[in-house]
Amino acid sequence: MYVGLVGRTVREYGISLPAYEVLATLRDAGEPYHRTMGEVAAAGKVRAGGLTQHADRLEAVGLIRRERDADDRRIVRLCLTPEGIALSERVFAARSAQERELLGPADRRRLSGLLGALGQTLGAGVPEQ
Repeated sequence: MYVGLVGRTVREYGISLPAYEVLATLRDAGEPYHRTMGEVAAAGKVRAGGLTQHADRLEAVGLIRRERDADDRRIVRLCLTPEGIALSERVFAARSAQERELLGPADRRRLSGLLGALGQTLGAGVPEQ
């Protein structure tokens, strides 16, 4: 249900959910809003096999641009354009509003606590069981 709701919301902005995940991964990187293709793939939100296609489409509509590394031309960075930043922020705001509607205050506090505990566990290098 949740993924379907998110997918519909993202499509209202003219992009697919995987394309939004590329934008969100770049946005989450912080300024200057770029990551290598490998880093975007490693984030795990978009299948590596489809990443090039999504990047092609996003670049064609001006939401990202590709940059080659000056020292190693094999390295390609995906960079958000100002239009890509603006769109990713609008979609993020819409998704956040939906999440607030779906989860009540008690559920959000519980989820926040669980995610914090998970982050501490992963940060401490505790092996999964």
